[in-house]
Amino acid sequence: MAIIATLSSSPSVPSRTDAVLDYVSKRLISHGHTVTPIVLRDLPADPLLRGQADHPDIAAAASVLEAADAVVVTTPVYKAAYSGLLKVFLDLLPQYALKGKTVLPLATGGTPAHVLVIDYALRPVLTSLGAGAIGQGWFVLSSHVRLYDGGGLLLDPAASVPLYQVTEAFLATIAGDQPKESTPVQAAAVEAVRARPEDPEAAPLLADLVVEYSTRYGRTNANTQLTEVPAADFHAEQGGAFVLLRSGGQTVAGGAIRRYDDATAEVKRMWTSQVHRRQGLGRRVLVELEAAARDLGYRRLYLTTGPRQPEAAGLYLAAGFEPRFDVEADPESIGPLPFVKEIPAELKVAS
Repeated sequence: MAIIATLSSSPSVPSRTDAVLDYVSKRLISHGHTVTPIVLRDLPADPLLRGQADHPDIAAAASVLEAADAVVVTTPVYKAAYSGLLKVFLDLLPQYALKGKTVLPLATGGTPAHVLVIDYALRPVLTSLGAGAIGQGWFVLSSHVRLYDGGGLLLDPAASVPLYQVTEAFLATIAGDQPKESTPVQAAAVEAVRARPEDPEAAPLLADLVVEYSTRYGRTNANTQLTEVPAADFHAEQGGAFVLLRSGGQTVAGGAIRRYDDATAEVKRMWTSQVHRRQGLGRRVLVELEAAARDLGYRRLYLTTGPRQPEAAGLYLAAGFEPRFDVEADPESIGPLPFVKEIPAELKVAS
């Protein structure tokens, strides 16, 4: 596994740039890599501005960078350029401080007019520092980043999908692999399989859910770590089921049910891969889970989704689930959003 240094160059707190970096860092950690952060605003300003590269704090930050196998560089965009905080730090580094390292540049800004900052301002500097490979990177519009009081981040799909893709390409480069192209799945080529949470095929689903939940809710608890219920609850012998959708040897979506009461199955672990959303896979998972619940003798489905998961709420409404809350109220004022659906007497499973 690699050691990945992250450079945060936003001078402000809270910071949309830092929120995006936190999201990417969670994805890197979920792949088993070690992330070592360098927060430039925490370095002493006087030595930074006076070019004192031998100051202990500056030297320590440079050492973290030197020890890393790869680097994620993030910056807000001010006046059509990357941050001055990043500039003064990079100026203090040795000439080839990034020699041989894989680098992922990310930027945030208020207008699409600044989208080329990465390629025309930041990339040449990273190249001059000897970066071995510089990823495509991505510019995230500030309007696509919603921060919540007390922590938590919701990314617009226009930001979350490309961020996922450039991060996956970055990870592939670190591993010495070729980045994979993401293509839409063909419905006929998607296979529904019954599995267990501990099966290797379920790992992408569970790892991605941990990243999504901990990012959106900004905290670590049993729900964001998927430990709120035992994995055995999803085993058939316990009245549960775990369904995966597989395409081309990859898990692209999935979900599970467990016993809620004698007549009711609770839906849990609903997930679709970032690059395969809006292709009807979530609906397909729900159909498969209804079939599994019917086979197990349940007569209804129950679930709750979080207030910061509008896509999930929209999916359940479209799939015929009945909301048991005030849909006109602010979801943040409610908390978990409950839904119920009666299982039809006859269920047609999608082909």
